[in-house]
Amino acid sequence: MAIDTPLGRLDSEHRHHLVERYFPQASHQVMLLSTDTEIRQAEVTQLRNTGAIAREYRLDYDLNARHTTVNQGYFW
Repeated sequence: MAIDTPLGRLDSEHRHHLVERYFPQASHQVMLLSTDTEIRQAEVTQLRNTGAIAREYRLDYDLNARHTTVNQGYFW
């Protein structure tokens, strides 16, 4: 399953429930597409600590070259 902007419009209670309960249980079947402001450093740290993240990739767009580069890691 791919989820685009998974936490974008949620209140803090529902964000917490997804990060704590859903993502760690479904992690081997889920790909999250997010921005740096949507999934904050606290959520990423929590997901890393629970082993819910297998791989992290960041898409970096170069405006001058007009292309996107895929890099390892998240924003922090």
